[in-house]
Amino acid sequence: MPMDFSGLLRRLLTDSHIYFALKVLLAMVGLLAFTLATGDIQLTVLLSLGVVAGAIAETDDSLWGRVKNLGMTLICFLFASFCVQYLFPTPWLFTLGLAGSTFIFVMVGALGQRYATISFGSLLIAIYTMLGAAKAPDLFYQPLALSAGALWYGLVSLIWLWLLPYKTLHEQLAQSYFALGRYLLEKSRFFPADEHGAQAIRHNLAQLNINLVNALTLTKSALNARLSTRHQAAPELASLLRLYLLALEIHERATSSHYPYSKLEAELKQGIVLDGFQEVFLQLSEACQRLGYAILVHKPYAHNKRIHWTLEALGDQLEFTHLKQHYPKTLLTPMKFLRRNLASINQLLASAEELQNPTLAQASLPALARPPRLPLLTQLKQHLTPNSMVFRHALRLSLGLVVGYGILQAFNLDKGYWILLTVLFVCQPSYSATRRRLVQRMLGTFAGLLVGIPVLWLFPELHVQLVVMGLAAFLFFTQVRSNYSAAVCFITLYVLMAFNLLDGIGFAILGPRMLDTFLGCLLSYALVAWLWPDWQYKRLPTLIANSLSANARYLAAVLASLQQQRDESIDYRVARKSAHLADSELAMAWQSMLVEPQKRRRFLDLCFTLTWRNHALLSYISALGAHRDKLEAIGELDEISRHLSHTLERAAGHLAGEMPAQIEGQCPVITPDSSEEQLMLTQQLALISQLADELLTLANESRLLSGEQGATMPAQS
Repeated sequence: MPMDFSGLLRRLLTDSHIYFALKVLLAMVGLLAFTLATGDIQLTVLLSLGVVAGAIAETDDSLWGRVKNLGMTLICFLFASFCVQYLFPTPWLFTLGLAGSTFIFVMVGALGQRYATISFGSLLIAIYTMLGAAKAPDLFYQPLALSAGALWYGLVSLIWLWLLPYKTLHEQLAQSYFALGRYLLEKSRFFPADEHGAQAIRHNLAQLNINLVNALTLTKSALNARLSTRHQAAPELASLLRLYLLALEIHERATSSHYPYSKLEAELKQGIVLDGFQEVFLQLSEACQRLGYAILVHKPYAHNKRIHWTLEALGDQLEFTHLKQHYPKTLLTPMKFLRRNLASINQLLASAEELQNPTLAQASLPALARPPRLPLLTQLKQHLTPNSMVFRHALRLSLGLVVGYGILQAFNLDKGYWILLTVLFVCQPSYSATRRRLVQRMLGTFAGLLVGIPVLWLFPELHVQLVVMGLAAFLFFTQVRSNYSAAVCFITLYVLMAFNLLDGIGFAILGPRMLDTFLGCLLSYALVAWLWPDWQYKRLPTLIANSLSANARYLAAVLASLQQQRDESIDYRVARKSAHLADSELAMAWQSMLVEPQKRRRFLDLCFTLTWRNHALLSYISALGAHRDKLEAIGELDEISRHLSHTLERAAGHLAGEMPAQIEGQCPVITPDSSEEQLMLTQQLALISQLADELLTLANESRLLSGEQGATMPAQS
């Protein structure tokens, strides 16, 4: 079977990592041409370091936004590099400048992602300047050369963005649909699943929802960066906006739960029906993957009509088995609504065929919510407190770089600035992230040295090493966002080539490079483990309280929109997104806890229990949201809504140290003469009420989250 090289090439060129790295490679090719023309290899190496720092400091934005970012980046790079070069001859002044500038740059990063990436790039340029400060011919040589490299990359990136303005947005939106596909694939495992298996699946879904919510958030940020409130959206951008809103609606339907699925196998007594539900989930998962790929490679999406026939067969089989088994309404009604929900997902995916047509996507474009713009000084003041993670990270990183500088001064380490570089990359705001980076950094450095030795031995020619250096930079940027260990391997190879080209000491740097990396990793670990460690068990009360409050607001928004014309208003979307973000934070706490020291993994089982139950609660609310325009209100709905919201807020209050007043009342008893729409609403409210009460019970055990290590776990854990 012949290989489809055109399809492979298209896939490579649309991969965001390769797409990002190609811009770096193009900039490096320009520098290679500069070297061939001038023969100045040392200046080329400095320019290439500027290219790397400029690429790392780049953020996704519109063309005009990218121009403003480039201007700020160049100003910060010039300032950071000039200060290092000016203060370098005076160690005590240099130490004060290093500590102060590091703290300021990290704090400025709290203003937003744009400022955070520029601040990180500025610190990186400062350390690059240290590497050659002793041999710089004058005060302005390195600052101008490094900034010129960043400017060259910025110009290449601007031209690229002008030619392909929505390429990154296509990638982000495609990743959202890929994440939806993975979520639906995992959900298919509910059919069938026992109680223990259902808990594990719920927990896995909570973990998958992290990536899904992150992908949707990045897509929204990319859209907001390109949408203008003053001008009409371009046809392609309007089409992508429609597809994003479609993904949001599919997300709500995909996360919804209509029944305690662990009971289905025993109550349906028909494996063929369970197999039918599983098959529909699998086909919808595949359709999401295919739609994501179509968006990624800029091809029209063709929806698979087979899903419609599978849904029809499932409906027929459900009715047939009902005639034989005589299912109670409390079982048959949720199964009918589950099938309707899957049919709605199928219809939404089928509508993507039309939404991809730019001529149809222009009418009545809805607005996207934008974060409130606070004055910059107000935002900074919010983080000028020891309780802020940004403030703590700023102090940790400042101290780490100063201690690293002290080590290289005390032991007269000629190339000891790699200690500072390692601290900059490895030391993260949280213990779990730092530990992951630490292991990845050590493995990547060791692998890079193993690769570098034969490369230096086999290719002594300077121009060949310059080519290898450019390829290493390209490979670094293909991996830096997905595989940090591989990225470190390639950047280590890049560094070996750079040092050999600058000083002819490629082999001599092998040992010091490994030692400096080890010292930098050790210093980073000590900082996050001993200086304000953010152990997850301390954060659990706040995370749970936030999640319960967000679920309460989402439930109120759903119940307030019952029987109204279906619309995706901004307020509704904000309430839904807030609930999913809070759920993701709780799930991430579980992930982070798994890499913490054994003695710090307090309440691990409790965190697991809270994670899957909170996600189950969110799923039951999502089911109401999915059918909110079809369900019939019941007489006691206002009372039930107040009761459930108060239960969730009471649980959140317990965790915050408050004691809200208790409220009487409960969900009504299901009556035989209820319509299907009322029955579905009542059953979902009963499931939500049950989970809310269980979470309240766990919240009453909040002393376990903040109290003594020796406390016993609650029975629910």
